[in-house]
Amino acid sequence: MPVFDQEQYRPQIHDALVELSAIAFDSPDFVSALIRFRDPIGPGENATLSLRPVQIGGEPLWQVSRAGEVSNMVRGRAKREVWDLANSANIVAEAHVAAADGAALHLRTTKKGKVLCERIRGRGAGGNVGVGESCAPARPEGEPPSVAHDRAKRRPLDSFDSGKLLFVLGFAGADGAVKPSMQAKFRQVNQFLSLLDSALDELPARKDPRAPFRVVDCGCGKAYLSFCAKAYLEASRGWDVRLAGVDLKPDVIAFCRRAAESLGWIGGEGAAAGAEPTAEFEVCDIAKYSPGFAPDAVLSLHACDTATDEAIAFGVERGARAILSAPCCQHELQKSLSPSLRPHQALLRNGILRERFADLLTDAFRAQILRVAGYRTTVAEFVEPDATARNVLIRAVRVTRPGTGTALSDYEDLRRAWGVTPWLAGRLSKTHPALAADTSAADTTAERKGENNPCRKRNAR
Repeated sequence: MPVFDQEQYRPQIHDALVELSAIAFDSPDFVSALIRFRDPIGPGENATLSLRPVQIGGEPLWQVSRAGEVSNMVRGRAKREVWDLANSANIVAEAHVAAADGAALHLRTTKKGKVLCERIRGRGAGGNVGVGESCAPARPEGEPPSVAHDRAKRRPLDSFDSGKLLFVLGFAGADGAVKPSMQAKFRQVNQFLSLLDSALDELPARKDPRAPFRVVDCGCGKAYLSFCAKAYLEASRGWDVRLAGVDLKPDVIAFCRRAAESLGWIGGEGAAAGAEPTAEFEVCDIAKYSPGFAPDAVLSLHACDTATDEAIAFGVERGARAILSAPCCQHELQKSLSPSLRPHQALLRNGILRERFADLLTDAFRAQILRVAGYRTTVAEFVEPDATARNVLIRAVRVTRPGTGTALSDYEDLRRAWGVTPWLAGRLSKTHPALAADTSAADTTAERKGENNPCRKRNAR
């Protein structure tokens, strides 16, 4: 193979780079450029340089990335940096530059040193596109390409006109901007709505699509979540959503009623004459709440301690098609864990570890009980920890009849291992007696009889 003759092909490379530069630095449509050199220009074997124009806070900058290094935002230095490298002793192996109007230049030097260039004309060049036709979406003539650096976030509450809703709930001020003090709650509700949306996608089609879709918010508080869920599902799916909220505190129920009235959901100025109310709020214990309908979805956001269990039990007993619950503080199971339980004394004797572990174990029990009850259940972190430390979501979709196979045996194994029966199991013992059946006694140790017997049969799925 002939030796690469740098000086022989330098003029050709230089001419191609001049053309590349015209697109990159002189065209308002410039999008990005990537140059790969024959020898490394950064750590290891990396030999690439990329740049693109960006705007941060309205200020035009260049994002310059050398291989193996973090991107830098620079003012006007990009051209010099590229040219210093491109005209150094290091030979350009290939370069690609693109503009938003479809114009592009591809430069490549072969192993023998020949310089190859492929040019693609933009849509404005005589109205035709050259070889390698561009599929770039057309922009209005004269409109510059977007160079915004921050990615636009897709949030459910941004997908429809939610201005009045957010103002009534206190999320936003009169100018429509979300208040700084409500940013964390705003993120929580958006993420919760996304997960609710995906859960509803898993459900089979309703027998009567015109029937109201009924949502119950257990321990609703100010009902930020369920208000937004109703508005979002009506806007995105075109459903007739009926909302019911339950809480023990009269002041928050009064807030919910005022907000619903402002939105025209339970009368008031925004409601049509003679319109049927589409929301109701009641001061009531979840355990005593008995609506005259079967809920489609049961929601619970940060209901304290066993109130979360009551919300889950409410959904299971009434055959809710979807249950989404973000638990809050939990104490019931923590009191039942014995600090002397072998071999877990080192974990349980420490208060903070005992408390955190009890939270996880409680949620593990809740998820498994839902599986026994016939729900496909997942447990996930639904929002970043900075927004709230209580960011675990139990998401359950009813897909099967109540099961007694592997789901039940896994639940029993967990219960025997820790020597406890969760509060939710007792709460559902009437409809699911197997959850609270006494299987303890000698089975709480790892040495129980038959534990390692390979012939021991487990329940079939």
